[in-house]
Amino acid sequence: MPSTLVAVVDDHEVVREGVRLVSMTSQADVKLVGSASTVPDLLDQLGRDPGNPALTGQGAKRIECEVVLLDLSLNDRSRPSANVEALRAAGMKVLIFSIGENAALIREALRAGALGLVRKSDPLEHAIEEARNIAEGRPVITKELAAAIDGDVEFARANLSPREQETLRLYASGFAQVQVARRMGIKQSAVKTNIDRIREKYARIGRPAPTKIDLRIRAIEDGLVEPTADITTAEKHL
Repeated sequence: MPSTLVAVVDDHEVVREGVRLVSMTSQADVKLVGSASTVPDLLDQLGRDPGNPALTGQGAKRIECEVVLLDLSLNDRSRPSANVEALRAAGMKVLIFSIGENAALIREALRAGALGLVRKSDPLEHAIEEARNIAEGRPVITKELAAAIDGDVEFARANLSPREQETLRLYASGFAQVQVARRMGIKQSAVKTNIDRIREKYARIGRPAPTKIDLRIRAIEDGLVEPTADITTAEKHL
């Protein structure tokens, strides 16, 4: 199994060094490819243009990275949403790496597309393992993340109909559209229509779900699917 390529953005050097040391000894087979105190600095390290993260920097060597551990309170006073959006534009997934006490910052990062949260108070080995999970498409749901979601009324406003909720529950649990149709006793075209409507509703409230994994994350956030449920089947039908 190839190594998961991870980077960290934190303005405390001791934290970055800790992540580096743990990544070298981790059983999760993770390789640290970047470490910086700001997102623009990390993008520059990885050969991206900080002004347009989707592009390779002029004369730079592009270094691939799958997941970034991102602190939400950086000394450059950058907003979590701006940092998450820049990293996603560069093709990287984002795992919030924080003390987990500021629910507003967590919600801001989630709305921008962050996929989970690990606390700095947890062993660094845990952060490395969760980065691997994020890279493999497994959402990271914690008590702090759930509390941030519960405290944000926007997360309750998708307004899915009962039929749409059942469609999402089955589809996000790993069933293909044809299987969902059989279980619900409806046509496959109706399932596709339901899924399209679900995506539209989530997009309207700033919680886009363009992929099946994204829909699974939304279903977990809204309590339709258990976060510990196996997603092997879901991955087969992506």
